[in-house]
Amino acid sequence: MFLPSGPSHMSKPKRLNQTAIAKATGLSRATVSLVLRGGTGPAEATRNKVYTAARRMGYQPNELVHSIRSGKSRTIGVLVQPYDSYWRDVCYGIHDRLIEAGYLPMFLWNNDRPNNEEYGCEQIRRLLSRWVDGVILSPNFADLYASHLHEFQTRNIPLVIIDHMAAQGAADSVGSDETQIAALSVAHLRRLGHRQILIVSGPEGLGWADKRANAIKAEVEKIEGGTPHLLRVPLEPLEPNEMPEIAQMIAAALRQKPEITAVLAGTDRIAKSAYRAAQELQWAVPGRLSISGVADLNFSALLTPSLTTVRQDGYAMGRQATQFVLERTAGLLTGAPRVAQIPVTLVERGSTGPAASPHSR
Repeated sequence: MFLPSGPSHMSKPKRLNQTAIAKATGLSRATVSLVLRGGTGPAEATRNKVYTAARRMGYQPNELVHSIRSGKSRTIGVLVQPYDSYWRDVCYGIHDRLIEAGYLPMFLWNNDRPNNEEYGCEQIRRLLSRWVDGVILSPNFADLYASHLHEFQTRNIPLVIIDHMAAQGAADSVGSDETQIAALSVAHLRRLGHRQILIVSGPEGLGWADKRANAIKAEVEKIEGGTPHLLRVPLEPLEPNEMPEIAQMIAAALRQKPEITAVLAGTDRIAKSAYRAAQELQWAVPGRLSISGVADLNFSALLTPSLTTVRQDGYAMGRQATQFVLERTAGLLTGAPRVAQIPVTLVERGSTGPAASPHSR
């Protein structure tokens, strides 16, 4: 096989610049540049003329040059780990909103190192060195962020935290409506006659877990004759089948309090541990023990029986977090940190039923 001689086949295609568009449209280069930067000064007809020519001619803006001139990289650092279907939806929401706005997401996470503080700090330092315009954090990075708070503030980098309140109230935050989660979950069990309820919540110190546990406990206390039994797990399993010790903790609590007829788990993964505890005790679900969770993860409907749960809208949460960081970056959102609560919905399935009578227990 022979290649044609001469330099033509070796030369790289020239990058189309704004001068070429100006010649094609008969407009000045300054006008073309202003339109392509998003300026609103030129008339609509002029802007449409430039956009049409740019698309026809295959114009691609030089983002590096734009970044140097504007001081903005149009890149957002995302320290959010998609380790289940809920957080995967959060990542999709972040990704889609950033792409719509013409921003590039830079995703980093811990993989299977959720408690490796040095690794997490290194990821944060990497983002700070990459000239990002903003950062979105998940709870496992949020606590680490506190040690870098000064660096974020001195560089004026907008920060949004998902499912966790920021240290010193220094960042916007987005989370599910924990009051609504508690109200829907407890009202459902109350209608079924449950009064003695074991609340199994995530680790103490996590923003969402603390708020969820307190909100559910307060709702159970409103039930006439209702008694909340609170159990906090030391660490929530990242995978549904991990950490059998959580199932053992739940089983031990149920042995001590046989009057309990329902388990209200803070997450679906904890709820699956409650299934294992019931199996160990040979308590039928839902005949002897009703179980409810939170999140509606992708395995929840596949359990036997299928899990009653409160569905969180991870996609909407990701989009809202991104909207906050974009508005801060553009200077459209100023002042005190904002807090957004995303609505949830109850999904009734087979794991909850009427409370077992004292005789059947």
